[in-house]
Amino acid sequence: MTGLPSVAPRSAATGQVEAEWLAQRLPGTSAKALGSGLTRLIDAGELAPGAQLPTIRDFARAAGVSPGTVMTAWSRVRDTGRLATRRRGGTVVVDLHAAAPRVLDWSEIEMSTVTPDPALQPDLAAALVRALDTPDLHAAQRAYITPRLLRSVAGEWPFEAQAWNCVGGGTEAVVLATAAAAGGGPVAVEEPVSPGYLEILRGLGIEPVAVRADAEGPTIASVSAALDAGVTAVVLQPSGAYAVSGALSEQRATRLAALMADRAPHTWIVEDDSAGPLTDGEPATLGTCLPGQVLRIRSYCKAFGIDLRTAVMGGSAELIERTIRLRSFGMASNSRILQNALAALIEDQQTADTLLRARAVYRRRRQAALAAFARSGLTATGSPDGFVVWVQVPDETTTLVNLARQGLVVAAGSTSFVNPPGGLLRVSVLQLPDDCDRIDELAEAVRAAVHSAEREYFD
Repeated sequence: MTGLPSVAPRSAATGQVEAEWLAQRLPGTSAKALGSGLTRLIDAGELAPGAQLPTIRDFARAAGVSPGTVMTAWSRVRDTGRLATRRRGGTVVVDLHAAAPRVLDWSEIEMSTVTPDPALQPDLAAALVRALDTPDLHAAQRAYITPRLLRSVAGEWPFEAQAWNCVGGGTEAVVLATAAAAGGGPVAVEEPVSPGYLEILRGLGIEPVAVRADAEGPTIASVSAALDAGVTAVVLQPSGAYAVSGALSEQRATRLAALMADRAPHTWIVEDDSAGPLTDGEPATLGTCLPGQVLRIRSYCKAFGIDLRTAVMGGSAELIERTIRLRSFGMASNSRILQNALAALIEDQQTADTLLRARAVYRRRRQAALAAFARSGLTATGSPDGFVVWVQVPDETTTLVNLARQGLVVAAGSTSFVNPPGGLLRVSVLQLPDDCDRIDELAEAVRAAVHSAEREYFD
């Protein structure tokens, strides 16, 4: 619906969502269609918790349907727990997560290792059952990617891949791809990187060269400097899952592709899409212009759960073949059951609805954290689809110690940079509570930790 506001406008007097706006967003005329459409608006965050729906009569008039049809539609959505009807407050959108009666202690909330919220991931049971229905189950030959999974991912891949592989999760995928592309030389990595990645590279004897990024992704100057340093590969993070300010833009991708084609036609490009289906749109790619140079990784663990243990790699045939040989000398391949379960999830409409809600909830948590830190007088940034926010502090170590004394564990930002920029905290937003007061409590705790006087302790 081009030109329509993305968030429901409300009357200043009553806080009620406008009937005409909602009618435009719900074009169906049956109770089932109206109910399904309303559910999607709520799960996508376009109707936020607390939004008051128009009266049944007003909406029926605006939509050109009967009040009885609207009543049935509203009732369907109310039965899912997404709506509540109050005696004097009308029908309002309910925050399902905020309704939990137990208040979590901060020690139960993971903020340092970027672990997704299990409540926002789909049930794997049905997908696993469907995955068992395959004629080649237990076949002796290896399936580096099953036909079913290939059909599910190839149509949405951002460029025409020459070859494919499937490995055990996003971290394994990016490490394999980096090792395959390095060839004994230094590797340029867009920073900040995901937790633990630099430590793994150094353990493999691979020298990382920093590539700085801005709101549109890796800067041209920084990539040029890395090429001057003789890197054999460039590892990018197009989704901006860990970025300080933004993701790779289409314009920047086009300029980087031209730079690589002109100056480094034999330098590999690895695109690590660690957010996978949790992004609002397909991240930009250099693969459209340089399909023979690019290997793209899409991880599904954050969206579908770590036990799925599946990431897909598609791109350069030579680089894919190298990753296959590196993985247990070509002897390893992912379980057909896990691969086909992933395909079942990708194809499932209920899973798509779960992802829609997950994106909306993560977006609200990210925005709430950024706003809370700003209110506390702290500088915090993050990318639109980011898993983390970065908080500037004068002394990283002291702040971390002071937070730990309060039972709050966040990560040292320095571990995500080849050349640490100074005081920076990395705070995962994925498990933050859906309670603005609790988020304010976190921000105030960080502010207090920053300003606490250092103390000396003696044995």
